[in-house]
Amino acid sequence: MMKILWALAALLLTNTLSTAEVLSLQECIALAQRNNLQHQSDYQTLASTHAQLESARAPFGFNMSADLTAPNFTELRDTQENIALATRVREENTDFQYSGDLRMTQRVRHLGQVTLNTTALRRSFSSNRRSDFLDLSGDMRLNYQHQILNRPSEEISLKRAEHSLTSARLNFDRQDLQLEGQVVDDYYNLVQNIRRLEIEKQRLAQSHANLELAQRKFEVGLIAEVEALRLQVEMLQAEASFAQAETAIEQRRDILRETLGLDAAAPLDVSTEVKYELHPIDANRALEIGLTRRSDMQRAEIFEKIRALDLEDTRRRNGMTANLNADLSLRGRGGDIGDISRNFERNRWSVNIQVALPLIDNGQRRASLNQAQIALEQSRISRKQQRRQIVRQIRDATRNLNEAERQIDLRQAALRFAQRTYDVEQSRFELGLADSQQLLQAQGDLTRAQIDGLEAIITYQRELKNVRVATMAHLEELRP
Repeated sequence: MMKILWALAALLLTNTLSTAEVLSLQECIALAQRNNLQHQSDYQTLASTHAQLESARAPFGFNMSADLTAPNFTELRDTQENIALATRVREENTDFQYSGDLRMTQRVRHLGQVTLNTTALRRSFSSNRRSDFLDLSGDMRLNYQHQILNRPSEEISLKRAEHSLTSARLNFDRQDLQLEGQVVDDYYNLVQNIRRLEIEKQRLAQSHANLELAQRKFEVGLIAEVEALRLQVEMLQAEASFAQAETAIEQRRDILRETLGLDAAAPLDVSTEVKYELHPIDANRALEIGLTRRSDMQRAEIFEKIRALDLEDTRRRNGMTANLNADLSLRGRGGDIGDISRNFERNRWSVNIQVALPLIDNGQRRASLNQAQIALEQSRISRKQQRRQIVRQIRDATRNLNEAERQIDLRQAALRFAQRTYDVEQSRFELGLADSQQLLQAQGDLTRAQIDGLEAIITYQRELKNVRVATMAHLEELRP
């Protein structure tokens, strides 16, 4: 009894594993998003753009740096002549210095940059000719910088990096949807070939049964030999088509493996059940949503903004600049640490405005401005072209979807007619009322109708995918 239970459990586990290996379309899409190498490279590109934004944000954060010198030792030995005394005197000096600098900066958008420098110095001096001393000093310098006429390059770079990151995210979303579309195409190509193999197998079985019937009728003299030979040729052609269908399946399976990011030897089996549900699509709504959702349209607008920033930066570098600088210095010193705080006072402050104006540059400045202006105009024209292409793509996608929907009904009706015709011709051939040529014609029409019916359903699924890619919207959002 236990052996029977263990056998049933093993059988159930085997069936569960085999069922889990059969992948649905959604499972293939999820697998491709995890393993597809190009998708991973696209994600790394997005991560690189995010790192560039962090680098552009760095000047606007609080920055601190320190520089320490501990110690700086200097020894000086020199012989000096005293003309009045007509003697030579040897002087020996030693100087120990300990210093430290601390720099803190903070840049604020539209306001400028504030820098605070603090310096601490300890100096111990001893000499055989001069008085020894110990000196402690502390300096603090506050500096403010602001560009009056133009936006600073750091702010332009930050804005450009923000636009680039937004563009990279939109591009990644677009590439993710395109990967989904590629999986849909490769998945249904494999399914179509597997189902076609089933049709070719059915054709081969029909050809074999008809040939056996024809051979029996020829043996008893009911039909001529040429009738049986026609059916034998048909069976050989059916075997060749069956073999070609098997080869095509493996080729499509390898293509799907590559899209999913699987090894060439990895087992891959997909569900061959092709279900379809008609989705009514409002063409005007699809166009309206598509123009809003399409990430490449949004990227074209962002690219135009980046070109405008390039023009602004070019004007900044080639035009008149005016910088406001304000400095305030505080200092304290003495022989003891307490003397620094007691003597700490303002020792200098200044304000100045520096103006730089190019005068003669032989047209280089004008050429740079013209190039930046032309690049901006080109980006505007490109955005308009992009919009027209998107409108055409969405309109074509909705038209093709409507045509694919009509083809399903037509192909299904043709399949029912071909099946009925084949059944009639087979019965007539069995009764001796039709020849093999009529039977072969009906069998060929049935095979083509089966293939066309399958292709119509799969084409409809592909067109649904094309509408989703063209609009970047879910199908439920496009209903009338």
